[in-house]
Amino acid sequence: MTAAALSDITVMPPAEAYDFDYFRDRVDAELFSRSIAIRVFRMPLLAVPAGRTRRGGWFGVDKLAIALAVRDILAPLSGFPDLRITWQREPRGSYIVEWGECPPATWSDENERLTFYGLVQPSPGCPCTPLSAVSS
Repeated sequence: MTAAALSDITVMPPAEAYDFDYFRDRVDAELFSRSIAIRVFRMPLLAVPAGRTRRGGWFGVDKLAIALAVRDILAPLSGFPDLRITWQREPRGSYIVEWGECPPATWSDENERLTFYGLVQPSPGCPCTPLSAVSS
């Protein structure tokens, strides 16, 4: 991993993450309390561990060097088993750092996807961010 890749990444408290409110209302509270924010360049996003109701997770980045750095950050932490880097073609090409179980190649419906990632529907009045805008 290059020094430039490391300089572009900062580990931050979960509350600093852009998608903090989104996950707070949708993920098991115990898992949420063990999450971390990872800022790549200027935007911090949450990395939520697997476990309990959550079978896996992912964090998307544009460059392989950044994916390797994110993987190295998550490796010593509890709740991020079986870390791997994959290439995702849709919705746009990017590297994905995944952990936990491997997700299916296709989802039968949105509820199957939400269940795999341990996400629940938000309570009424919750600000909604499209799932494609956040890491899982």
